Amino acid sequence: MRNRNKVIGFSLFILAFALWGLFFTLFKGNSLELFPAKTFEVYTLTDHEAQGFSTSEVTVADSLVDAVVNIRSGKAFPFAGFGLNLMSQNGRPTGYMDLSRFDSLELNVSTVRMNSIGLRILTDDPQYSQKGLYMSYRPLETRAPAGRSFGLAKVAIADFKTAEWWLAGMGLEKDDGLTYLYRAMLLEVFNGQGTLRGIPDGIQVKSVRLWGENRDFKKGMFFGLGFLIVLFVCFIYRAFRKPMDHGALKLQMEKVARLLKTTDKSLAEIAIDVGEKKVSCLERNFRKVYKLTPLEYRRKK
Repeated sequence: MRNRNKVIGFSLFILAFALWGLFFTLFKGNSLELFPAKTFEVYTLTDHEAQGFSTSEVTVADSLVDAVVNIRSGKAFPFAGFGLNLMSQNGRPTGYMDLSRFDSLELNVSTVRMNSIGLRILTDDPQYSQKGLYMSYRPLETRAPAGRSFGLAKVAIADFKTAEWWLAGMGLEKDDGLTYLYRAMLLEVFNGQGTLRGIPDGIQVKSVRLWGENRDFKKGMFFGLGFLIVLFVCFIYRAFRKPMDHGALKLQMEKVARLLKTTDKSLAEIAIDVGEKKVSCLERNFRKVYKLTPLEYRRKK
């Protein structure tokens, strides 16, 4: 292979690997902004469905959700805040949201007095959930740190666990490990630790985003990388392999031809005599020189 062709080949492979790295970096992640980019319905969250008496006053602006909550004792575990209806976008109903495609949830949040916030995903459990009955939906809960100034609170989707109060209400002694994240309906942000009962508190959220790996894309990219590496190895082999000495090859095959004509040795024995390790290589090289296989040559001569 000429030096000019080698340089062109190397340049093309360097470009191909660089493009692969660029596309992998740009598209390996999978993200979805729930607020403010997406127009999911924002609703007021209180514990009234659980026969509680907490209150929440929610104000929605273009880039801010402000919930003034007041936690009061009641028959149930008290909570209040706001939620995003994942099944309603642009004022129209949609299907379930598949949160199993994502790895983490990120909020830009601040609070008035609380040092953390509660996060809840409600999914439609095929066995226990009843349409229109809020308390029957499976609640997956976790907590995230929060403070007086806005900051990013990031939690892993895997950290959401089924709430113990729901398990007890459904007669389950322990967490069954089911989540049904592919049937997500609601995402809720509510009061956290440090909430004083009877004293107004507040939660402000500027953004809500989901992050995850684009797994199908990554599989395709790694398959393409493997194919590209195989091509590169083949190019290296061709570029740097030692050129065949045709003069030496011809002399070797002439010796083979003499042995074929003057002896009854097998091809394996002749291969050893001429220094060829494989009979198949001897046959292939002989055919290149004489346009016949060794056996055809012997019969003819």
